[in-house]
Amino acid sequence: MLENDNKLKVEIYVPLQVCACQWENFINRVFEVITPYIQYIDHQTKSLHSKEAAKRNLFQKCVVIEGERKITSAYALKRQLPMILKEKGILAENELAENELAENELAENKNPIKKN
Repeated sequence: MLENDNKLKVEIYVPLQVCACQWENFINRVFEVITPYIQYIDHQTKSLHSKEAAKRNLFQKCVVIEGERKITSAYALKRQLPMILKEKGILAENELAENELAENELAENKNPIKKN
């Protein structure tokens, strides 16, 4: 197991004070993206209405990586997360390929094609 110092810090900002129906789809998609890499990630869910969010000028649901990169969609996160893990030296090239394979298998199991 990696120590927290070697993990990517991911903060998920959603409006916790409103009905979960306003943000549950976003957070579910974010977790679909980060789950294959969860052993390399230290994540926290935070309120979009907090002083910390206001200080960072965050006004919409988003993911903040390492306190510097703001990503506002799960699709962008899916494209950028493997590259960020590699840039930070957290994930090696061979591990990246293994995680992409696991992610593809997860997607196939989620949407199985019925064969006759």
